[in-house]
Amino acid sequence: MTTEQAAQLLGVKAATVYAYVSRGQLTRHRGGDRRSSRFERAEVERLAARARRGGRAGALDVVLDTELTLLDPAGRLYFRGRDATTLAARPFEQVAELLWTDAGTHSSGPTDEPGAGERGEAVAHEAAWVADEAMLAVAHRVQAALPAGTPPADRFRVTVAALPTSDPFRYDQRPAAVAATGRGLIAAAVDGLPRRSTPVDDGIAARLWAGCADRPPTPTQLRAFDAALVLSADHELAVSALAARVAASARADPYLAVLAGLAALGGGLHGGSVGAAEGMLAELAAGRTVADLVADRLAAGAPVPGFGHAVYTGTDPRAEAVLRLLGPDPGGPLAGRLDELVAAVGRHGGPRPNFDLALGALAVTYGLAPGSAEAVFVLGRCAGLLGHTIEEYRHRFRFRPRAVYVGAAPCPEQ
Repeated sequence: MTTEQAAQLLGVKAATVYAYVSRGQLTRHRGGDRRSSRFERAEVERLAARARRGGRAGALDVVLDTELTLLDPAGRLYFRGRDATTLAARPFEQVAELLWTDAGTHSSGPTDEPGAGERGEAVAHEAAWVADEAMLAVAHRVQAALPAGTPPADRFRVTVAALPTSDPFRYDQRPAAVAATGRGLIAAAVDGLPRRSTPVDDGIAARLWAGCADRPPTPTQLRAFDAALVLSADHELAVSALAARVAASARADPYLAVLAGLAALGGGLHGGSVGAAEGMLAELAAGRTVADLVADRLAAGAPVPGFGHAVYTGTDPRAEAVLRLLGPDPGGPLAGRLDELVAAVGRHGGPRPNFDLALGALAVTYGLAPGSAEAVFVLGRCAGLLGHTIEEYRHRFRFRPRAVYVGAAPCPEQ
């Protein structure tokens, strides 16, 4: 089959066919002219059938064209064609704008990371990331009704669920309007958190830090915190992104589309796994040995949180970037135990660290409040969910899956 024929059968664009090739899902053969591509019809049909009926272990392969994120299983991640680990040197707000409008990162300034004051000044020149008084009032009222120990990620979900009541223009689905909604949504979510300290600047990273730590950050700490937010922003068509797109396809307003994504993100096999990694590293910081922790997991037949990935065959670039920013930290709470853990789990070809481990290490190394790792992940991912929402609004309603009934045969009426 030609590339165009394969794309038509799969219901995707030609570029997506080549994405399947890079993932090892299709084999590309050279055409007779040595320039064009050919694909085995049987292999294409098998992939199409798997997408319709479910692949390994009954998992469905949902395939959508997107201009937002490219995930290379070999260990690279790109936001609109730009390396995400390079973008992580920029403020979170700029990268969010890139995902929403393909703007915000085109300046050719120096790549060195600014200090806290410079970062705040840079953010100030962007569009305002503030919530209006009505939104903040709603956020504070709903937060006041929650128990004191409510984790930050749950606080975000409650805030996002309540915010539509304060926005009479929430059904404006033009990209610029949704971007404005996104700025206010994220600002209200982070500013609604009970403050543990005073923000060092007006950036989202500094304001989130103030809700997670009882002291101001150093410039190095704020840099790592901002990078973690950026690298949390999107990861291709994760289940949370698909949930947001399904809601947006039905023309749910942006708040509800994000809320749909946050609901999926809360599952133990998605965003909830970040909390498991943080909890495990907190045990190590409290004195538990690596050998005991790993041995207990092996004895229970359970994986060690924070290792392995369903897509990456190489390293998780997000984990590498954040762990590199954290550095060895010999006098910190983990004091070398993280390297020991990575070596123990990776022995005999074991799995490599993933982003969950990096976020957990960030929270424990910096002594943040419990639940802070998931808070970074959830708040950062709101940017990507809004990007998917904006992109999905371009399409007509297109999600109407059909079920294959396998239950009892219908009984004729007696």
